[in-house]
Amino acid sequence: MSSFGFSSFGIKSLTVKFTCDICNAAVKSEKIFVPEPNYSAEKSRDSQVIQDGSAVCESCHKEFEINLYVSFGGGYGEIEGLPDNTDIELIEIFDTSDSTEFQWETPSTVQFEIFKKHVSSINKLLMQELDSETEFSLLVMLYAHVVAATEQFLSSVFIREVTNSDSLIKKLLETDPEFGKRKLSLKDIYQESAQIKNTVEIYLKSLIFHDLKKIKPMYTSVLNYDFGNISWLFQAVLKRHDCVHRAGYEKDGGKVNINRDDVIDLIINCKILAANLDSHVINPTVNDAILEVSSNIKTHAT
Repeated sequence: MSSFGFSSFGIKSLTVKFTCDICNAAVKSEKIFVPEPNYSAEKSRDSQVIQDGSAVCESCHKEFEINLYVSFGGGYGEIEGLPDNTDIELIEIFDTSDSTEFQWETPSTVQFEIFKKHVSSINKLLMQELDSETEFSLLVMLYAHVVAATEQFLSSVFIREVTNSDSLIKKLLETDPEFGKRKLSLKDIYQESAQIKNTVEIYLKSLIFHDLKKIKPMYTSVLNYDFGNISWLFQAVLKRHDCVHRAGYEKDGGKVNINRDDVIDLIINCKILAANLDSHVINPTVNDAILEVSSNIKTHAT
């Protein structure tokens, strides 16, 4: 039996893709509805809901039973009859605030896959049953980790895109105020032009990518990508500061107001933000027209 994890928050359904262990043909499951957990449960372990699905190999006709398990902390799935070392690909369909259904069937970048692994680990930790004080400490760390994972994603995507494109390097040089301040003598111009990619990479790696007042316009002017209204992320960055530098306490000594819902909502919004951006950099022409996914999907998990 093969298993896989997924972030169930904000996902309407998913499709599972893998290779048949009998004939090595590609197998794609039916679209499987992702249920909501049992919100009336008092504990995470009692909130689990099961949804079944199936897949059939069109080549050898082997049938695979697929079970999804969803609780407050997230979701995982099992595929009966498939070896546990099989690579599994998930196609997620997000539940949006309007009637538009968008299927994330574009390939993912390495950066987005790393981000999703961070999110998956956080979901597993959220499932732990803890006393109130220990839970507060865990939530403080997880909240900060979600912001840090998002910051790393924004940084790695921007650096990869810019340093691998002469036209984007040119855009950065023309639009970033930092480069406008630099003065070069004639004798330095040739040497600097020969190592401009290295100079740009060093500069970008020195930036703090949760400084959204600087990063947001950079994405717009260089990558032609508008994050839209991300006031929620600005607020999350401020709360992250207290989580990281004061262990979850504010300047006046009071505890930061943070609970499981806050972490879950942040995960949802950050994952949608990351998925939108990932699709844009893979195919900007197509995705500029169709990526209208709301960043305000909410869950009532407790």
